[in-house]
Amino acid sequence: MGNVESLSNSISEEYHRVDVTNRGFLLLDELLQMQPPRESTIDICHLGTLFVIDKRRTGRFYHNDILEFARTYASQALLNGRKDDFQSKFQAYCTLKMWNEISKDRDEIFVEWFTKLFTENPNYVQKFDQHSETYLTSDAINKMYQILSIKNYYGGDFRSFLDLMQRSAEEEDLMKLDEDELDDVVPAQILKNFSKHFIDGFKKLMSELGFQPDLLSNVQ
Repeated sequence: MGNVESLSNSISEEYHRVDVTNRGFLLLDELLQMQPPRESTIDICHLGTLFVIDKRRTGRFYHNDILEFARTYASQALLNGRKDDFQSKFQAYCTLKMWNEISKDRDEIFVEWFTKLFTENPNYVQKFDQHSETYLTSDAINKMYQILSIKNYYGGDFRSFLDLMQRSAEEEDLMKLDEDELDDVVPAQILKNFSKHFIDGFKKLMSELGFQPDLLSNVQ
């Protein structure tokens, strides 16, 4: 899989290729444009992976944090015997790192962070003069659908999921489905609500499987 510095250099080059604004950090859609070296098995769209990379929980991905993640990945890859199962092992590591933080009654950290992944990104946000709500585009909801693996866990295609989100918004009086200009948007509050339900379900599942809070307190 190559050595630590080789992967770090490749990731750094990818970062600068994508960072056309030179603002000092990447937003979610930009991060997902990065192409890790072919010999690596990094899945940037994995929820736990995103959580570990964004250690500041800002919805922004900084060069140093991305490189730190790459070095951790490469170091563990060197210790792993088989390449074909390393991706699942490393994703499990990232998931447990996320569990380690949110299991200590800190659900709000996840909810606020996950919401920022989208609301920090102007390409994902849409506002209307006659509405006070902040709305997220269908592209943002599609990314959410992919990151949370909605199809795998809940079934249904993306269009069905978008319809569900919009119906939820109507039930909470956040939007009306008969307004044409709102056809392809969802209030940000609905994404926030859904992420709370999602993480509650995640914590319940982990507890049922026997995982204890603060499981990886010694993992850096």
